Amino acid sequence: MKLIYRGNTYDYDPTQARPDNAGGPVKPAPRLQAPYTLMYRGATYHVDPTVSQPQSSHPRSYDLMYRGATYHVDRDAQGNLTALTQSAAASRSKSAARMSQRELSQTHQTNVSNNLQRRLQAAQERGDQRLLDLLEAERQQITMSH
Repeated sequence: MKLIYRGNTYDYDPTQARPDNAGGPVKPAPRLQAPYTLMYRGATYHVDPTVSQPQSSHPRSYDLMYRGATYHVDRDAQGNLTALTQSAAASRSKSAARMSQRELSQTHQTNVSNNLQRRLQAAQERGDQRLLDLLEAERQQITMSH
């Protein structure tokens, strides 16, 4: 059976005997002591196992944003979380964003009216009488429904 994984082709025959360690624990790869080159997603990395890698340092304080809410995070030297606060500006904007159904409906009606007015003006400038008649009929339907 021919298998393909990420562009590499493998021939697999389930009737063939499997190696002795098949299904068992995987033996660790021998540690390479010579420098070598790796390639991952087109980027080349040079690795020297004899050189110790410096520990990466994470920032102790940073800001995060999730769905429009901003959070400030503080960590101590060991990386433990010491403070997680939501910014006041984000909480104010969130409460201000809550509109009543009536306010929302009024804003929508205003936007529809402004859009219709702009379209009427464009039709008048072009002298398109047929479009003007259609837009006037649309205006009457809007005023009748509200």
